[in-house]
Amino acid sequence: MTRDRGLEEDNPNEKIVHTSNDGTPLDVKPYDNGNGRGRHEHAVSKDEVDDTTLFYNLNKEKAGSFTAEMEGKLVRKNFWFLLGQTWWIAFLIHLDKSTLSQASTMGIFKDVDMTKKQYNDLFVVFYTGYLIALWPGAWLSQRTGQKQFIVGSLLLWALLLAMHVLVKTGGQMIALRFLLGMTESQIVPSTTILHQAFFSPKKSPWVQLLWWASGSFANVLLTMVAYKLILLDDSHALIGGLSSWKWLHIICVILTFIMAVPLAFFLPNSPVEAKWLSTAEKVHTIKAIRDTQSGVKNSTWKWSQVREAFTDPKSWLFIFHMFFNELPNNTSQQLPLIIVGFGFTPAESALFNIAKPLIGSFLVLVSAAMLYGTRLGTGYTCAISYIPCFVGGIIELAAPWSNKIALVVGTQISTFKPSYLLGLSWAGTATTGYTKKLTVMSTCVVAASAANMISPEFWQPKYKPRYTLPWAFMTAFWFISPGMCLVIRWYLVRENRRRQANMDADGSSDENDVLDTGDAVFHVNKEDLDLTDRQNQKFIYPL
Repeated sequence: MTRDRGLEEDNPNEKIVHTSNDGTPLDVKPYDNGNGRGRHEHAVSKDEVDDTTLFYNLNKEKAGSFTAEMEGKLVRKNFWFLLGQTWWIAFLIHLDKSTLSQASTMGIFKDVDMTKKQYNDLFVVFYTGYLIALWPGAWLSQRTGQKQFIVGSLLLWALLLAMHVLVKTGGQMIALRFLLGMTESQIVPSTTILHQAFFSPKKSPWVQLLWWASGSFANVLLTMVAYKLILLDDSHALIGGLSSWKWLHIICVILTFIMAVPLAFFLPNSPVEAKWLSTAEKVHTIKAIRDTQSGVKNSTWKWSQVREAFTDPKSWLFIFHMFFNELPNNTSQQLPLIIVGFGFTPAESALFNIAKPLIGSFLVLVSAAMLYGTRLGTGYTCAISYIPCFVGGIIELAAPWSNKIALVVGTQISTFKPSYLLGLSWAGTATTGYTKKLTVMSTCVVAASAANMISPEFWQPKYKPRYTLPWAFMTAFWFISPGMCLVIRWYLVRENRRRQANMDADGSSDENDVLDTGDAVFHVNKEDLDLTDRQNQKFIYPL
């Protein structure tokens, strides 16, 4: 855009002449800051504004006003239509996470030339691939769109899962798990960011929890299927002479394809693409995000925001929290073998594992209710969510070896916690600037991947069957992690107080930026721009 500027501080009434890219004059009134004096206007490009800015500014006058009741209906509508699609993503993620642990008691060691050490290494290489692909995946998901990236990842993931049936050696299995980790790595951050495009920072954490709850039901289904397959395998009734663990993988592949294809047609990248929303509803969905100074979407990768992500102390607090949160994560993968070590059969172990996801679902729903119905906020809720894990760890350390029921109960309540989703969602809602948000969330998952690579090393065969030292480490991590939640919350409270004091002292407006689309010129403000939380001092961090 070019313009003839006659506007100076001593001549506030002089007209600014804007011209579009083809030279057509465009009339925009000088911005007045409230004291009758004009201000210099700064031209911004489309790369600097949120991707929804143009749609919002073109349609906001036609959208009209919404009552509180209408806003509530809109939130519920977005919840059911969007979560009705993304629930299947969480469902599939949990299926894959559990197939390998279930396979450990379903004959995989008979069909694949693999030692227990190599089996533990499968989790390490999975998260090695996960870690390597996270940052490139963040860049690619922003460039292609979250929908395209998620669907493409699921389809590739199904293909790799199908290839597990052909594996003969531990080396081949290691290669497949590495590629599978690369494929899955960015799915959770991408889905989290997609939810945050539809729900405000206050609402998105409990939305995330309810989204994740579907994964618990996936684990229940998988455990029941695994139990039935084990019985059929024992009676030699499986079709094709394939082992039960192979049929488990085949079933997961079929489910993945069935669920991924509809997502390619109906899953949106932002409210603008949501087929279930009218134009007015799209505007008000976007407005709900804008009112919190949070962005919706931006497709331009900004290296300045990447640098800020790694120089912001807050980012590192979230990253280290995620690292300590995930150090005990391999406990759930070891669970079938641990329970068999207590003296139970593989089939009984599978039945016991039905309890874990049910307990997990209950904890997720309790945490979501705490977020929705109280003013605790994400930080306190996340800290409280570690209590069952800590109690379970104490039971494993203190219960006598003869009390098998207590030992089983300890394993069930200690191996599922909603803190991963709470921590990741909190990192996202406390970060603005689309590239910075992607970078911080991806780095949190990198930290989680590094922790998951370390985690299997605690469960060495020499510690069987009681695993006292591994359980002691896990219990310590379940004590450190909630402490980090409280540190993060303290830091954000202090920063919010500083920002509020600055805003009380300076009430000036910032609407001196303009966007030239070639056909029209819009005044834009901070809500329109793709600003980071450090650039936008009006942003208040969610607690």
